[in-house]
Amino acid sequence: MKNYKFDSMKIKAAQRIFLTGAFMLMAGHLMAQSAEIVKEKKIVSTTVYEYFVEEGLDEPAIESLKNFNDQGQLLEIKEYDNKGAVKRWEKYVYNEEGKLEEEIFLDSKGRIESREKSIYSDGLRVEKQFYNKKDKLVKRKVYEYEYQE
Repeated sequence: MKNYKFDSMKIKAAQRIFLTGAFMLMAGHLMAQSAEIVKEKKIVSTTVYEYFVEEGLDEPAIESLKNFNDQGQLLEIKEYDNKGAVKRWEKYVYNEEGKLEEEIFLDSKGRIESREKSIYSDGLRVEKQFYNKKDKLVKRKVYEYEYQE
């Protein structure tokens, strides 16, 4: 009975890994298409304006601002509330291979609140490190891959 239970647990874990991998591949493909369009059109930034019609405000408020590099990769995103205050601010750093290497999370004044660093080996993420605002490592995730022979 223990073997049966262990085998079903292994199967469920494998299913979760498969579904997660499939989702990541699809999400990566969608993001790559977006980066390709940004690169093709030579877009350096996008701004989304929000109009609060019901409140009777005629002037638009900036909802978000995104900046891109010449490869079409997102470098920075700022999101604002309806009063114009920054509610989300993130910056992104990529390695030579174009993989996301670091995500930096800032407060409304541009001070680092936290950051996440990805480490790659042979093109695969093998570790993700999480740092607090004092730049102290607070958490690590290690990724292991199983290969088909």
